Amino acid sequence: MKIINGKFIFLLLLVTNIFANVVAKVDKQNVIEGDGVTYSIIADGNNITFPKIDKIAGFNIESVSNSQSISIINGNYQKKLIRSWSFTPLKSIIIPSYTVKVDNKKYHTKPIKINVVKDSKLNKNFKLEINASKEAIVGYPSLVDIKFYQKTNAKVSAIQMILPKGDFTLKQVGKESDYFDGVYKVAEVKYLLIPKSEGIIHFSVALKLGFAKSAIDSFGFVTQVMKYKILAKNIDIKVKKIYDGIIGNFKISMDLDKIKVKVNKPVNGKLIIEGYGDLNNLSDIKIDIPNATIYDNKPKITQIIKDNKIYSKYEKSFVVLADNNYTIPPVEISYYDIKEKKVKNISTKPVFVEVIKDKNRVVVNNIDNNKSKIQVQTKIVTKYKTNYIMLLSIFILGVIVGYLLSFIKIKKEFKLPANLYNKLLPYADNPKIKTILEKLYNKKKLNKEEKQFIKEFFENKRSIKN
Repeated sequence: MKIINGKFIFLLLLVTNIFANVVAKVDKQNVIEGDGVTYSIIADGNNITFPKIDKIAGFNIESVSNSQSISIINGNYQKKLIRSWSFTPLKSIIIPSYTVKVDNKKYHTKPIKINVVKDSKLNKNFKLEINASKEAIVGYPSLVDIKFYQKTNAKVSAIQMILPKGDFTLKQVGKESDYFDGVYKVAEVKYLLIPKSEGIIHFSVALKLGFAKSAIDSFGFVTQVMKYKILAKNIDIKVKKIYDGIIGNFKISMDLDKIKVKVNKPVNGKLIIEGYGDLNNLSDIKIDIPNATIYDNKPKITQIIKDNKIYSKYEKSFVVLADNNYTIPPVEISYYDIKEKKVKNISTKPVFVEVIKDKNRVVVNNIDNNKSKIQVQTKIVTKYKTNYIMLLSIFILGVIVGYLLSFIKIKKEFKLPANLYNKLLPYADNPKIKTILEKLYNKKKLNKEEKQFIKEFFENKRSIKN
């Protein structure tokens, strides 16, 4: 809502209701469809409280302006405040009575009738159409199709769509489509409407059309002036509540890339829930398997239009690592079936995964640089003749090189091996490696301590192999 503070100049006020210190007025009582109306309340007093108005007769307030004047007559201080609300009625209405508090006294304005008539020229060249069901369900998406028709010979300089606001979610589905139906150029946009509470939704859509006209300014130059017209349409949608959870018609499945795997080798899985309805409010489903390590991503939810309905798909990927046989338990959800009109439970089947153990596999769970060293002693007997001159030369050369290297600082940074995640997977039973795998799976950076741990881990592995 736009609030304009400043001095307000009243040019024409046709209808007046006076109650003591309070006056209610409109700038015009007979309105062409698409034109705006300004409703104002004028109050005299020192302490004035205006009503809070967000809508008038169901139509949104577009802007609010304030002005005031202060006068002192014969030593008496008097303040006059004017608050004005601008809105665009799409049909004939009655502005209701409002309460204004002035100096601790309450005053009530009288209702004012506004007559709205069609703009024959505007409606001849342009049309606005809303296609939607007049009944809706809380939490269940329904499709709203909005079409704007423009005759090929009708010129317009600017178009702005004004969508309604209320206790509902409204989001565009797909892109705007433009085509020619033989008479009109048509712009079509589809929206997803999800009500949040019971009641009546006054769903009104307005198009603000700008028409450029030539005019002569005060200096005698020809300039372009934009004149706006409003093309509007509205429907009432009755909303009822039938269930607190997800509503629609769904199916559930689980896909695994393998059901037989070696110890601590990954099994990649995907949980899929899909069907007609909205799945955005479905909580993140966690899969729990005792004595197994599980890595998962946040679910991915996509929506398309299918058979003129909303079709949603929930996909959650995960990886399982274990050193013993395990069973992936069933995943179950409840929803209200819109076709059968009852609550239904659907679930996946349990899946048994066989883990094949490798008898020759060596597992390193804990790394201790002081205890995990294997020393191999080899006695070599060789017959040779000692060349003392060569030994002395090598010794002197080594001393010189060592002295020079003491002044040179060589810093070699340890580089993480390629495919680090896959190389560490067989050792996921190590608590530190498990933490590192979780970071790698979620594409997070490793700190210095973790990099040092990996370096020592692979060095220790090499020393064991040697």
